[in-house]
Amino acid sequence: MPDHHRFTKDTRVTLAPATWYDIVFDRRDDGTTDIRALAQAGYYDLSVGVTLMGITPGTEVQLRAVEFDAGGGALSERPAGSAVHAIGRGRFAYSWKGAVPEGGWAGARVIQFGQADAHLVAAEADVFTWPT
Repeated sequence: MPDHHRFTKDTRVTLAPATWYDIVFDRRDDGTTDIRALAQAGYYDLSVGVTLMGITPGTEVQLRAVEFDAGGGALSERPAGSAVHAIGRGRFAYSWKGAVPEGGWAGARVIQFGQADAHLVAAEADVFTWPT
């Protein structure tokens, strides 16, 4: 049986154009705070959603999963999910399945390609994990 955790973020973050941001979640369902590691060693199934405000209309937004080594170096940047939003705000979702090596962890990143800063105003993730 897999483990399951739900992560939430409601702290506003400014996203500069064309800069990847590692999403740091405020809370996990067990009370843990300030979380980057959504999954640790083993298999994972990740779904993440973000809400952005202040997006330049027509801007591309991308989300991706990233697998890190024990020192925090990116081992694998997974393919990005991409969407364009036309009204200056939007909700974007992404999912990925993968495996994290021993000592490593997986997280999520977001980027926006607008002409000005945008704001990540909320995020949530559901993650299922299995040991290898």
